[in-house]
Order: sequence, then C-alpha cells, then structure tokens
Amino acid sequence: EGCFSQRCCTVFNMMKETVAEIHRKVDPTTGVMLGKEVLTLCVKPGFDAAFAMGFVLVLDQISGNDSLDDDATMEPTVHPTTED
Repeated sequence: EGCFSQRCCTVFNMMKETVAEIHRKVDPTTGVMLGKEVLTLCVKPGFDAAFAMGFVLVLDQISGNDSLDDDATMEPTVHPTTED
C-alpha cells in the first residue's frame, strides 16, 4: 500500500499486519530529505529481509528511474590500447 514512485510504501501480510515499510531517508541532523534513490527499509521480526529488499528492487525496476540522464544508460565506450 502506498506510492513507490514517492518512495512511501507499507507491505502487509495476509492478516493485514505491517511487515515492512519503505520511506525516503531523512538526514537526522538537518531534517533534509535525501534523494529518491536513498531509502529506509524497515522490516519487522519474522519477515525475510532479503525478500523485502528484492521486492524493493523489483518495484524500482517497474517504476523506472527518471533521475538518470541519457548518458548513464548508454553503453560505455571501449578504447583499444596499443601494444609495443
């Protein structure tokens, strides 16, 4: 439940109990919200943390990442080296 594009979600189990929460991270010293790619994942005891992290990665892939510039998605250029 929530909005992953805003990085604010709650994951529930079958009994509607909160098992994990995803939020954008806030710098505790300044109160400034960090970038969209900096998240806090809070997992309740008994819930598989690796599964929760995998879930976050899948949601991130589904929602896409608008913050990347076009150059970051291009393949790197390989320059051949000369041998003596």
